[in-house]
Amino acid sequence: MCSIGEEDFGDEGAPHLMREDSPMTSTLAEGEMCRKCQQKPAVLKLMIKEPQCQNCFLHYVRHKFRASLGSTKIVRRGSKILVVFDGSPENVTMLDMIQHGIEQESFKKLRIDPVLLLVSEDFLFGNKDAWVKKTEEKINLMKQFNYPSYIAMLGGQHCCSTGDEGLDDSFQVDQDKIIAVLNNIRSTTAKQDFIVQIRRHTYNVMAKKLECQYVFLSDIGVSLAKTLLLNVALGRGRSVALDVAFCDDREEIKIIRPMRDINPDEIRNYIAFSEKPLQILDTEVPFKEKASLQNLTSKFVDDLQKTFPSTVSTVFRTGDKLAVPQNLAANTSDSEIEDVLRLFDKTLKVGEVTITPLRCKLCHAELDFHNSDTLFATEFSRTVSSRINVNLSHEEILESTRSMELDATKAVTGELDQEDRVGPLKKELCHSCRNIFLELT
Repeated sequence: MCSIGEEDFGDEGAPHLMREDSPMTSTLAEGEMCRKCQQKPAVLKLMIKEPQCQNCFLHYVRHKFRASLGSTKIVRRGSKILVVFDGSPENVTMLDMIQHGIEQESFKKLRIDPVLLLVSEDFLFGNKDAWVKKTEEKINLMKQFNYPSYIAMLGGQHCCSTGDEGLDDSFQVDQDKIIAVLNNIRSTTAKQDFIVQIRRHTYNVMAKKLECQYVFLSDIGVSLAKTLLLNVALGRGRSVALDVAFCDDREEIKIIRPMRDINPDEIRNYIAFSEKPLQILDTEVPFKEKASLQNLTSKFVDDLQKTFPSTVSTVFRTGDKLAVPQNLAANTSDSEIEDVLRLFDKTLKVGEVTITPLRCKLCHAELDFHNSDTLFATEFSRTVSSRINVNLSHEEILESTRSMELDATKAVTGELDQEDRVGPLKKELCHSCRNIFLELT
């Protein structure tokens, strides 16, 4: 029988609105003791958790971090890890957990060799003086962790140690390349999507240069929920599972997200109750003040997190149920950022385009546009909108429709006339990356 009762519906038969979750609270009774150790006074109370003292809370959060690494057994002992640094609370929290794990006794020791990398994007926000000031501030923040540290530019081909005097002048060349492409992209959505893809390419290039086998990112559940919803909106369904998974192994260098099970409340309390003071920075998002799918999705999830945090967790956990494409890294050659930027060079000739790869040249997702009814419908609708003519006869409309269906099929597969330089390039890009290319002026 149906288990839905009358109380589940409103007066007019419609279901009641979703109720807000109980707000996260740290309210404690006076003199309340820790329910875990029963020895020290409690200092906080997480949602649906018992009161905890400082030591029990730190042990609880650090155990979640270590459990995510230990349960998967992906990261091998003694591996050299490239830890991406940005100064955000979750990033500093991850670094402090890594440092604590390395300093443990032999049987609890976290056996990895971390290397810090700052991928500077501050040149996108203003003039050179402002960029240098912000970069030096982040470099000083990195010094609270005594590990080898390097700096590189977004989309750059080289890096230098943060201990070097001054910033390498050749960084200016890397900045100019990225800015030139961004200035030629019309929509903010395409610009932010391009930055995300180039950022991932930069991590892989720098990991190879620094001889690291893995890249650690500090994405937590809320940010991964944003990524999942955004990828669906952008048409990146083929890569969404890898973009939110614990391990992204689409390339030779594996990207690991060991913080994905940590929530924002635990991050805030970790910063507040850590044994030593941790310095953090407010990270900036390029083009955050403008309208885009990314900014709207971020605002939607942030508002949802305040009122329905369990719903955000459900969205994030949905990513764990998505099928992960097979690893294609062994079947394709390595692609440097120069090859990626070359796709966005409008002087490129058709004869210079390589054979259709198995993966997208920009995001490295598996190409799946062949026999796609969805993409065909999109291209057919675009073709009809551009060629519609109400003055045609019935026979002419049928003939025009057959012609538009053929052109729509060719647009999906990238098999347009040789005079069209966009067609052959489409063969090397997935649907979402094609949209970035089509936004170029």
